[in-house]
Amino acid sequence: MRRILVATVLALACAGCSSNSNSSTTDPVQLCKNFVTATCNRVFACFPTEAAQVYTSASNCITTVSAQACTTQNVTCDPGKTFNTANANQCATEYANQSCADIQNGVTPTSCSNVCT
Repeated sequence: MRRILVATVLALACAGCSSNSNSSTTDPVQLCKNFVTATCNRVFACFPTEAAQVYTSASNCITTVSAQACTTQNVTCDPGKTFNTANANQCATEYANQSCADIQNGVTPTSCSNVCT
């Protein structure tokens, strides 16, 4: 479970590389940090014991994962694609409403595949 939890948080952070639905920024790095915050909070809500074993606290999860995932290099879209703020926000909104079972099984909302269009 521990390995799954770490992989899930990192994968979702990198897949979304973006935001929360209340964000007014269009900066992909900041949107990534916002998404990591939502991701860590959701993982701690769904799996508090397991998440605490890996990250100790939601704030430590946010700090650790943001440092790893939210770099300019990680949030830059491939050549020919552009960052889509609306899709990034939709990804975060859908993720925040996902079931704990989907999170545990590594299911990522479809909108998260469309952050770079």
